[in-house]
Amino acid sequence: MELIIYVLTLLASITVVGSASNAGLLNGAFSRGFAGVSTQIVSSKWLVAYTNTESFLRACLDGQVGITGYLFLASLGALILTWTTNLYNYRQAII
Repeated sequence: MELIIYVLTLLASITVVGSASNAGLLNGAFSRGFAGVSTQIVSSKWLVAYTNTESFLRACLDGQVGITGYLFLASLGALILTWTTNLYNYRQAII
């Protein structure tokens, strides 16, 4: 479950840093790298420590939420796949 949270926060931080870079806020490679890594670490640590996120994902995986939990996990997987494809094709996760 933590892997899903890490991947989502990684893609979100790439989007945030890419948008800030396009706006001219982060001109150097070091500042973009530092901003991206710090955004990903802070957001993933907060989401992992926030027990409701992980417990809800585990409940969906265990079948406690029913078919809607499985549909939620499938849609989360589709979102990760779409963001990864966009990142590969267009160099940004969210277009």
